[in-house]
Amino acid sequence: MSWSDGETLKGRWFLLVALCLVVAACTTPSPPSNGELETAPPIESESPEVQAEFNAALDLLDEERWDDAVEAFRLLQASHSGDQTADLAELFIARALLGDIDGQFSGEEEREQVSQEVFTLLEPLWNSRRVDDRIRYGAAVYLAVGHALNEDVPSALAVFEQYPGASMSPVVRITDRRWIWPLIAEGLGNADRRGDSVIAWGKLHGLERALRDERIESAENAESADVDAPREAPSDLSLLAVARAFEAESGLTQERVQSFLASDEPLVRAVGAWAFIRSEVHAELEEEGAEALQVIFNEIAPDFLTIEAADRAAELSVTLASVSGPERLVIGALLPLSGPNRAVGYRALSGMLVAQRSFHVAGEPSVTLVIEDSHGDVVGAYERLVAEDVVAVVGPLETARAQELLEISKERNVPILSLTTDRVTVERNGDDASPPVFRNFLNAVAEARAAAVMSFQVLGDRRAAVVYPDMGYGRAMSAAFIDEFRRQGGEVVAEVAYDRESSDFVSAARRVASSSPDAIFLPDSAAKVAEITAFLAQENIWGHSPDKRPSPRSQRTFVHYLGTSLWDGEIVLHQARNYVEGALIPAWYSPIFDDAESRQFSGSFDAIYGRRAYHFEAFAYDSVNQIRSLLLDRGVPNSEGITRSLRSGEVSRGATGEFHFGDDGEPQRKLRYLTIKDGQWAVFGETVMTPLPGREDPDEQIGDDSLDALEEEGSEVNDNL
Repeated sequence: MSWSDGETLKGRWFLLVALCLVVAACTTPSPPSNGELETAPPIESESPEVQAEFNAALDLLDEERWDDAVEAFRLLQASHSGDQTADLAELFIARALLGDIDGQFSGEEEREQVSQEVFTLLEPLWNSRRVDDRIRYGAAVYLAVGHALNEDVPSALAVFEQYPGASMSPVVRITDRRWIWPLIAEGLGNADRRGDSVIAWGKLHGLERALRDERIESAENAESADVDAPREAPSDLSLLAVARAFEAESGLTQERVQSFLASDEPLVRAVGAWAFIRSEVHAELEEEGAEALQVIFNEIAPDFLTIEAADRAAELSVTLASVSGPERLVIGALLPLSGPNRAVGYRALSGMLVAQRSFHVAGEPSVTLVIEDSHGDVVGAYERLVAEDVVAVVGPLETARAQELLEISKERNVPILSLTTDRVTVERNGDDASPPVFRNFLNAVAEARAAAVMSFQVLGDRRAAVVYPDMGYGRAMSAAFIDEFRRQGGEVVAEVAYDRESSDFVSAARRVASSSPDAIFLPDSAAKVAEITAFLAQENIWGHSPDKRPSPRSQRTFVHYLGTSLWDGEIVLHQARNYVEGALIPAWYSPIFDDAESRQFSGSFDAIYGRRAYHFEAFAYDSVNQIRSLLLDRGVPNSEGITRSLRSGEVSRGATGEFHFGDDGEPQRKLRYLTIKDGQWAVFGETVMTPLPGREDPDEQIGDDSLDALEEEGSEVNDNL
């Protein structure tokens, strides 16, 4: 569900937020100082025996045995009324009486009216000055919860007029916090304490992100997991936090905005950058001032991706371009920031932002990205970029959308470096010049043909089996490998298609085993490869190193496994490394490559995002870097010069290796390889130039949908994108 798509957010909490927005402003007496309650130590009894009894009651509360928890806490109060845990027991009795607030707020459970007993217990704790502040402010938030569940919005929000800022008492149960942070944030905002409200929304967003990361890590570590980690969309609460935090931005002081820029929470930093840049850009800025704003944007822009708000970053990018001086290099980014390809659009944008930031050097002209959404009217988006005087455009990602830009790009003569999985078809009319459209992305079919060359020429294989998924991607890849292997002089001894939805590959494995191949070409994702090679191992088919030959006495059939770039996932090593030792896969980019360009990109990306980059990120980075290099290092003056340079055949180097563009705008690249050595990925010394001369059939299209599905399953990207 997407907030930006305007879909109705479901659940009782979202009804509460809607009601909050129409509540009249409350009186706003001066609040107490903002203490960080969550850093306070827990409340514990001085008696080990009493503490043990208290912990047992807490266990009942955590197990949601509400009635038993009430009875246990009341018994503790009766037996140890003078203990410092007695007031806390009072608070937890009220909490148990509230029941399953998660179910009620999320709409999974029918709402029940909160009993008056809850308010009778909580109001004295909240209003008493003798009660420990940790208990007082814990009582405050549960009191607000009770009012919220009764849909008494004014009473729920009024609690926070005297609440100490964006902080959470340590006595609040961890499982309740994701529902209480929105109450705190709304209450603080309603009391016109907008800065505290933004911080509270930021803490909610951080909590939701941590919960999502825990679920992903749990899935990765599950012993039974046979697929890569799930890629969850942001939760409704995450989307709500982003929307409401930016709404609160308008009332912030400059001092608060500047403090936000140093925050630990990505959402708070992004709101700070948004407010600061938008306010400063309207001033009469000298070049140094515009440069300072660009530095701030470079630092904070990745946070907009983390919080799933690339549209805000796009708006800021246009704002910054409007104050660009003569020393600014403006490059367009045309990527899907909404719609079904939004996730890969975010991934590509993350690589482009690394390029913008990495090459922002004092004393040199800086790169300013102007970002537009390619989902929808892609021609209109391209026209808007041209109107911003971009020298070139990187994107789009979808072949069909790149096709739409052929005619307009010829008219405007602003070159496009698309990141599409398939080539764009150009229809020539006599001597008409071709559009300035270039494709800078991996060539899946070229991977298959290169695998055949590597197998026959380098590894010396003469008999190959092809095992492939019965879908568009698999059929195109197998056909290309078979054609090239036979062209080299080899024999294809088995062609075995399989259903990817199946979990039984015994028959397929036996067919391969009966053919006695030297090599097996298997074009599928890392998870599926790990599954299928296990069945092949049961039929005594094992991989071996390219530089070794098996003993003729061995009872096993040793083969050279040949894969595609989709193999590049840790699950292959975790589950199949014993079966596929020596496997060779093409790698357009890998963090283990030791050349200077790969090291610079990998180090910068890891430092900024805290995760590994994959193909979309690396190709987008190289595209921006190449345009910058032409403008600065080679003195190309304008868009027309960039087009001429890209067509000249001059070789460039980047994180994706050495490459140049052919006359048709297709990349010609030295394809590098990885191999599995001693159970780990290692660099293989040989390369193959792609595409092979005279081998690329324009009809060999794999389709955006097929590759995107496998790419998403085959990579281990943490989906903030």
